[in-house]
Amino acid sequence: MPILDLPRAPETGFLAQDEIAVIAAHEHLTMQEATKRAADMMREPWGHAALRQMVWDMLCIARRRAEESEIARLDSLYRNVCLRYACPHDRRSAPTRKIHPFPYNGAP
Repeated sequence: MPILDLPRAPETGFLAQDEIAVIAAHEHLTMQEATKRAADMMREPWGHAALRQMVWDMLCIARRRAEESEIARLDSLYRNVCLRYACPHDRRSAPTRKIHPFPYNGAP
């Protein structure tokens, strides 16, 4: 999933382009639609957890497809998203993940 060279939309605040790209891929949206969705989502109390879950879902898809470069990129993004939007509560549980996969103390 290539990262488009789009400026950060003011309404999404501090969301990075690769985070918006994950929303676009996960929700089957254009980047412009994903920017709007991201702005709406991040205003909600569950927005951070939703973003973490979307990245996790895309990482699981990459793992099933054995796309090594995408796995590495999404693994790094997931770690960054978990650090930037740290919270032990996820929107739903994954059958392969009983606990959060990365620590919250700021260590990658």
